[in-house]
Amino acid sequence: MSEKQSQILIFNAAGELVAIARSIRSAEELTKADENDIKLCCENRLNISGQYCFRYNDEPPIVNDTLGKLTIAEYDKLCDYK
Repeated sequence: MSEKQSQILIFNAAGELVAIARSIRSAEELTKADENDIKLCCENRLNISGQYCFRYNDEPPIVNDTLGKLTIAEYDKLCDYK
């Protein structure tokens, strides 16, 4: 049995949450960003890939009603990212 994949938060270049993808593959299809770059962004090892930045939607989980309201800086602060 495979491990459950994390959803991916997709932020635009202005840092605004614009989409929530089901998986890295879905994020790749939506944004045309490289899968490895998406992973690096999610791990906070790369700032931006193309016109987007990505984070795993883990703790705290974010829902669709935050689209256009939440910024990546706010999310990183919630998750204690540096």
